[in-house]
Amino acid sequence: MNVMGEPQEHLNVGLALALSQRYEEACQEFEAAVQADPLDSEAHFQRGSAAQVLGKQDLAEKAFRRCLELEPSRMDAGLRLALCVGQQGRGDEGLLILRRLVAEDPANVPAWNALGDLTMAAGAWNDAAGAWERSLGLQAQQAQTAFKLGFAYESLGRLEDAVAPYRASCRIGPGRLPVLSALASILERLGRFHDAVPVLAEACRLKPGDASLILRWARSLDDGADAVTAESALRRVSSDDPLRLEASLRLAWLLVRKGDRAGAEGIFRAALPDLKDGVEKDLVQGWLNQVAGLTSEALGFYRRAVAASPGDAMAIEPLANLLYRQGDLDGARDAYARLADLRPHQAEIYLRLGSLNLKLGHREAAQSAWERALQIDPGMHLARKNLAVLKG
Repeated sequence: MNVMGEPQEHLNVGLALALSQRYEEACQEFEAAVQADPLDSEAHFQRGSAAQVLGKQDLAEKAFRRCLELEPSRMDAGLRLALCVGQQGRGDEGLLILRRLVAEDPANVPAWNALGDLTMAAGAWNDAAGAWERSLGLQAQQAQTAFKLGFAYESLGRLEDAVAPYRASCRIGPGRLPVLSALASILERLGRFHDAVPVLAEACRLKPGDASLILRWARSLDDGADAVTAESALRRVSSDDPLRLEASLRLAWLLVRKGDRAGAEGIFRAALPDLKDGVEKDLVQGWLNQVAGLTSEALGFYRRAVAASPGDAMAIEPLANLLYRQGDLDGARDAYARLADLRPHQAEIYLRLGSLNLKLGHREAAQSAWERALQIDPGMHLARKNLAVLKG
């Protein structure tokens, strides 16, 4: 091997080793290339890159700095140097390098991404979001950057804004469970359970045995008025899963709604000894008292559950139903109105809300409720019939 060819030979061997993830050996070859030609900027760059992968940040920093001394215009070396010093706890120095890079080349997508990463590490979420927005404006098809932008918006409390980048990340890089879970979580927090259903369905397809995902999917299905699929999903939770009790209780309430009293009662009685004091136990005791004809006791348990968890549709529903059966029109109307806010895609709630408003003399409110029921379910004949009678 001649002397002139030796540096390139070491570089080629080092690159092949790096592609095989044999970074220790690759680093030795790049070091040999540097020794053979100390003025070869590419040899210093590759040496720094391999050292960075190996966690040898001090060696990597020296290599990148030498590369930039030999070739100041190398943006890739400047970017690697910024990340290197940032990983050594010198974030401010890294930020200065990155800001210089984007000032010199505003279209440098990797630099904008790195700037977002370092500003996020410093807790500057607004700056991080701004950097990732610039990056995506230059190159939209970046699944990871879109995910990071969604996370930044979420961290800033901008939940509605987080939906679009999370969706974009799912579209660009499909099949990524953490992204699906993050998007579903935002939709759930926004109360958009209907929109969360297909997202959680895909997540459950990717990880079919995850009881936590199944429960989230069942809740969204239930709130989205698909009780049949919700019931099927809940029955997938294995009997030895730690979340089996929670899944059983949600299944029992679905059985209550469809009129399977015996099935619900069997689950509730079996679960009662394992329930700790709290909302779930109050609801179960309320229902068992209700079916035993102890209405006042049932109402007491239901009211206590709602007071403890006023935003829980599962707590409000049995109270609303019992108040309706007892003829407490005002109480039932208020309860169903709260339920409609929490489950805006359940036509049956609006059907009953319309009937209650009509009985209380609120014709316009009744008409509005029945019209909403038909928007959700155009085939709901009873709502259509009620509207026809109301309008004469």
